[in-house]
Amino acid sequence: MELHFFSILAVYAASVLGAMGLGGGSLLMLYLLFFTDLPQQEAQALNLFLFLPTAALSAVLHRKNGLLQGKTLKQMLPAGIIGSLIGAALSVWLPSHLLKKTFGLFLLLMGSKEALTLYREQKLSPKA
Repeated sequence: MELHFFSILAVYAASVLGAMGLGGGSLLMLYLLFFTDLPQQEAQALNLFLFLPTAALSAVLHRKNGLLQGKTLKQMLPAGIIGSLIGAALSVWLPSHLLKKTFGLFLLLMGSKEALTLYREQKLSPKA
Protein backbone atom coordinates (compact mmCIF):
# COMPACT_ATOMS: atom_id res chain seq x y z
CA MET A 1 0.00 0.00 0.00
CA GLU A 2 1.36 3.37 -0.98
CA LEU A 3 1.61 5.85 1.88
CA HIS A 4 -0.28 9.05 1.17
CA PHE A 5 -0.56 12.34 2.98
CA PHE A 6 -4.26 11.67 3.57
CA SER A 7 -3.47 8.29 5.12
CA ILE A 8 -1.16 9.94 7.63
CA LEU A 9 -3.73 12.66 8.24
CA ALA A 10 -6.48 10.06 8.78
CA VAL A 11 -4.40 8.15 11.33
CA TYR A 12 -3.56 11.41 13.13
CA ALA A 13 -7.17 12.63 13.13
CA ALA A 14 -8.47 9.26 14.32
CA SER A 15 -5.87 9.23 17.11
CA VAL A 16 -6.79 12.73 18.26
CA LEU A 17 -10.51 11.99 18.14
CA GLY A 18 -9.97 8.68 19.91
CA ALA A 19 -8.02 10.42 22.67
CA MET A 20 -11.04 12.67 23.17
CA GLY A 21 -13.34 9.66 23.36
CA LEU A 22 -14.98 10.26 19.99
CA GLY A 23 -14.47 6.87 18.38
CA GLY A 24 -11.28 7.52 16.46
CA GLY A 25 -10.92 3.80 15.77
CA SER A 26 -14.28 3.73 14.02
CA LEU A 27 -13.32 6.71 11.89
CA LEU A 28 -10.00 5.09 11.04
CA MET A 29 -11.79 1.88 10.03
CA LEU A 30 -14.14 3.79 7.73
CA TYR A 31 -11.20 5.53 6.12
CA LEU A 32 -9.26 2.29 5.67
CA LEU A 33 -12.25 0.51 4.16
CA PHE A 34 -13.45 3.20 1.79
CA PHE A 35 -10.25 4.98 0.75
CA THR A 36 -7.58 2.26 0.71
CA ASP A 37 -7.20 -1.13 -0.91
CA LEU A 38 -6.94 -2.98 2.41
CA PRO A 39 -9.27 -5.93 2.92
CA GLN A 40 -11.51 -5.80 5.99
CA GLN A 41 -9.36 -8.21 7.99
CA GLU A 42 -6.15 -6.23 7.42
CA ALA A 43 -7.92 -2.94 8.19
CA GLN A 44 -9.14 -4.41 11.49
CA ALA A 45 -5.67 -5.68 12.32
CA LEU A 46 -4.11 -2.26 11.66
CA ASN A 47 -6.83 -0.55 13.69
CA LEU A 48 -6.23 -2.88 16.64
CA PHE A 49 -2.46 -2.48 16.34
CA LEU A 50 -2.81 1.31 16.55
CA PHE A 51 -5.14 0.92 19.54
CA LEU A 52 -2.65 -1.03 21.66
CA PRO A 53 -0.36 1.88 22.66
CA THR A 54 -3.39 4.00 23.56
CA ALA A 55 -4.88 1.21 25.65
CA ALA A 56 -1.58 0.59 27.46
CA LEU A 57 -1.10 4.28 28.25
CA SER A 58 -4.70 4.59 29.41
CA ALA A 59 -4.31 1.61 31.75
CA VAL A 60 -1.13 3.08 33.26
CA LEU A 61 -2.69 6.52 33.76
CA HIS A 62 -5.94 5.12 35.15
CA ARG A 63 -4.01 2.98 37.61
CA LYS A 64 -1.85 5.94 38.64
CA ASN A 65 -4.98 8.03 39.23
CA GLY A 66 -6.72 5.27 41.18
CA LEU A 67 -9.43 4.80 38.57
CA LEU A 68 -9.01 1.07 38.02
CA GLN A 69 -11.39 -1.08 40.01
CA GLY A 70 -9.70 -4.43 40.54
CA LYS A 71 -12.89 -6.37 41.22
CA THR A 72 -14.63 -5.05 38.11
CA LEU A 73 -11.49 -5.60 36.03
CA LYS A 74 -11.29 -9.24 37.14
CA GLN A 75 -14.95 -9.74 36.21
CA MET A 76 -14.74 -8.04 32.81
CA LEU A 77 -11.36 -9.31 31.59
CA PRO A 78 -12.42 -12.92 30.86
CA ALA A 79 -15.46 -11.76 28.85
CA GLY A 80 -13.27 -9.31 26.93
CA ILE A 81 -10.74 -11.99 26.06
CA ILE A 82 -13.42 -14.50 25.02
CA GLY A 83 -15.22 -11.85 22.96
CA SER A 84 -11.96 -10.88 21.26
CA LEU A 85 -11.21 -14.48 20.35
CA ILE A 86 -14.72 -15.01 18.97
CA GLY A 87 -14.50 -11.76 17.00
CA ALA A 88 -11.10 -12.69 15.59
CA ALA A 89 -12.38 -16.12 14.55
CA LEU A 90 -15.46 -14.58 12.90
CA SER A 91 -13.37 -12.02 11.04
CA VAL A 92 -11.35 -14.81 9.45
CA TRP A 93 -14.35 -17.08 8.84
CA LEU A 94 -16.83 -14.56 7.39
CA PRO A 95 -16.43 -13.40 3.78
CA SER A 96 -15.07 -9.85 3.50
CA HIS A 97 -18.23 -8.40 1.92
CA LEU A 98 -20.42 -9.77 4.71
CA LEU A 99 -17.97 -8.53 7.34
CA LYS A 100 -18.13 -5.01 5.85
CA LYS A 101 -21.93 -5.01 5.90
CA THR A 102 -22.05 -6.33 9.45
CA PHE A 103 -19.55 -3.71 10.61
CA GLY A 104 -21.47 -0.95 8.82
CA LEU A 105 -24.70 -2.06 10.50
CA PHE A 106 -22.94 -2.13 13.87
CA LEU A 107 -21.67 1.44 13.36
CA LEU A 108 -25.12 2.60 12.28
CA LEU A 109 -26.79 1.05 15.34
CA MET A 110 -24.16 2.38 17.77
CA GLY A 111 -24.26 5.85 16.22
CA SER A 112 -28.06 5.89 16.43
CA LYS A 113 -27.95 4.77 20.06
CA GLU A 114 -25.43 7.48 20.94
CA ALA A 115 -27.43 10.17 19.11
CA LEU A 116 -30.63 9.10 20.89
CA THR A 117 -28.87 9.11 24.28
CA LEU A 118 -27.48 12.59 23.63
CA TYR A 119 -30.91 13.84 22.52
CA ARG A 120 -32.56 12.46 25.68
CA GLU A 121 -29.88 13.95 27.93
CA GLN A 122 -30.27 17.38 26.35
CA LYS A 123 -34.05 17.15 26.49
CA LEU A 124 -34.01 16.25 30.19
CA SER A 125 -31.34 18.72 31.27
CA PRO A 126 -32.62 22.04 32.68
CA LYS A 127 -32.37 24.96 30.29
CA ALA A 128 -30.07 27.78 31.37
